[in-house]
Amino acid sequence: MMKREPRKIAVWTLAAALGAAAIVPGYASAASTTAAVSAAKANFAAADVQVDAAVEQAMKQLAQQGVMQGYENGALRPNQPLTQAEAAKLLVLALDLEAGGQDALSGQAEHQGKWYVSYVNTAIAHGLFDATAAAKFQPNKPVTEPELAAMVAKGLERDTLSVRHWLSGAADGKGNATRGETARLLVTAEQSVRSAEAKIVSVKALDGIALEVTMSGPMTLADETIEKSAETFKFDGGVTIVNQPRLKTGSVNAYIVPVTKLEEGKSYTLTYKGEQTISFKGNGELIRFNSASQVTNDTFEVEALLSEGVVDYGYVISAYAGGRGADALVLEEGNTYQGKPLQIISSLRNRTAVLTPEGGQPINVSYVGYTQSTDGKQEPKFRLPAGTKLEAGVKYTVSANWFQVANASFVAKDIAPLTIVSAQQTDAKTLTVTLAQDPMDELFAFRSVTLKGADGSTLTAQYRVQTRKGAVGIFDVMNGGELKSGVTYTVTPVGTWAVNAGEVTLAAK
Repeated sequence: MMKREPRKIAVWTLAAALGAAAIVPGYASAASTTAAVSAAKANFAAADVQVDAAVEQAMKQLAQQGVMQGYENGALRPNQPLTQAEAAKLLVLALDLEAGGQDALSGQAEHQGKWYVSYVNTAIAHGLFDATAAAKFQPNKPVTEPELAAMVAKGLERDTLSVRHWLSGAADGKGNATRGETARLLVTAEQSVRSAEAKIVSVKALDGIALEVTMSGPMTLADETIEKSAETFKFDGGVTIVNQPRLKTGSVNAYIVPVTKLEEGKSYTLTYKGEQTISFKGNGELIRFNSASQVTNDTFEVEALLSEGVVDYGYVISAYAGGRGADALVLEEGNTYQGKPLQIISSLRNRTAVLTPEGGQPINVSYVGYTQSTDGKQEPKFRLPAGTKLEAGVKYTVSANWFQVANASFVAKDIAPLTIVSAQQTDAKTLTVTLAQDPMDELFAFRSVTLKGADGSTLTAQYRVQTRKGAVGIFDVMNGGELKSGVTYTVTPVGTWAVNAGEVTLAAK
């Protein structure tokens, strides 16, 4: 299902919010708008409830919008726990989720005719509640803060870490969510609803290969794809987009946009969707790496250190936050972390570098995709052209026009290849390959194996990037081929990246 275009969010002052009308809920007794507002104000004061000004403002704003309603006397009850029924209604309305879906609560007598049924059906259709929610839905059960964060993240098509960050201003992240802290979260969430009508607000060059583009709100997921953004982000001066824009974790509308090399001080123009044009100045700052070192006989890596103020964007973008665990970061204003500025390494897709052997000719090397930040490390890898390898005893120096390396040289040595011990079929098009030990890194990346069948057939399978679990990686049969049931295949590595520990066979089923 698609979400409707979000409502236009007004910029509210506290004074305006205090004058906003509380809306009497369908399940409460009727009262006039004026009386409801007065009752809500009186309730805040008479109950001597300590309410953060931002929470109070948020509740009044949502009340004015018709999203949050008072109880019998119009009281908004900021410290009352949020129930499942209330959560369904608030999120559906605040996030403008398109109504629809099956009547998940049908056939359950206790829910018949209740005010929350349509909201719950819509919430379930959008995945805000899990697949079994209808069977165990309890309208009056309190919603915990982690549950609320997960629901809002689903509704926004965002990561949970960002939503937890927004929620942390009014909650401790552990107990039951209150109506007040939910209101504060939803005011931010309303600004975070994706829209095809999002416009660029500003463009800033972060360094020589990345921009920070602030939008009026998040783009749709379709607009964020590399295919679409390559059409909609058009630059002059020979600059092109390198990979898709990525929302920063915790940000409502700030994107990291990888681009080809920028020149210091040069004026550039970005045209977005052929309609909007905005200018910016180039920044020639080089990415700072600490050292270069050999990884295999045809691959080396450069290392960047968070302790030295450099972070890979994989740790600070919304799209990857869920898979980074404790390594995921939410940057502060000005891309700082714990008060210190950080340089962000954006996508290295299609980047190249130069490797120069002492006394020899420079060699152009290519970045190995999906290796720039793995296993909690920032060590993007570069591979020599096919069929060539590093010569043991030779000193090599790494350089590029987009990065600098403090310790740019290493002396190559002969490194033993990886060892394949077994292969096992997953299905007709997939197999797993197991190494003798966990390589502790993405050394499988873009490697292949040959499968020679006892029937005379030959297949090639390539590693599926980012699938390694310890010593085991998933390989996909290429070019539409399939493993034939009943045929035994002998598995061998393509090239010198690995050797077999004896004969490695796979009996297809």
